[in-house]
Amino acid sequence: MAIHLNDDRDYSEVIEGWVREFICTMDEGILRPGDDSGDAPFGVKIIFDGYADLETYDENNEYVYEEGGDTTQLSFAVFIHKNSLTELFPEHEQTPWALIHRPKEEVCIWVWYNEDDDSIEVIPFEDNNSTELDHDFVTSLIFELERKWFGGEEHDSDDPLTELRDDEGWPFPTADD
Repeated sequence: MAIHLNDDRDYSEVIEGWVREFICTMDEGILRPGDDSGDAPFGVKIIFDGYADLETYDENNEYVYEEGGDTTQLSFAVFIHKNSLTELFPEHEQTPWALIHRPKEEVCIWVWYNEDDDSIEVIPFEDNNSTELDHDFVTSLIFELERKWFGGEEHDSDDPLTELRDDEGWPFPTADD
């Protein structure tokens, strides 16, 4: 995985951790693009974005293309709003086929998950013009969110968030917290 960062801070491990938690908590079965049934940190929105396209050859050695046909390769979109540290993630406006991304207010980081080998590839936001926000601000925001909600510490358990779930305000503070 190549991360082309605006500085020497590699945020891909943070994003990978958030996506792994989302995957572990999302609905099972065949997913529809836009599904946001998994857990995400306060102020962050993660959605399932679709399955990879499948390219194969049939019994006659003819090329076969199936859009979204590879259900072992899952794509996710991680949205981080500029106010994610202090505010709930503001809902997106929707069209009948997609949500409307707000590059002046948020970053979208695309992530691929391979079920076959349990690998994750974080696509650097710097490479895809997914935001008009300052790249240093976005990178700092990712690390601040991680520190605020998860303490930025490494945990030894299989589920690193388990220890924090009993903490007041995890992961989604309520008016009672």
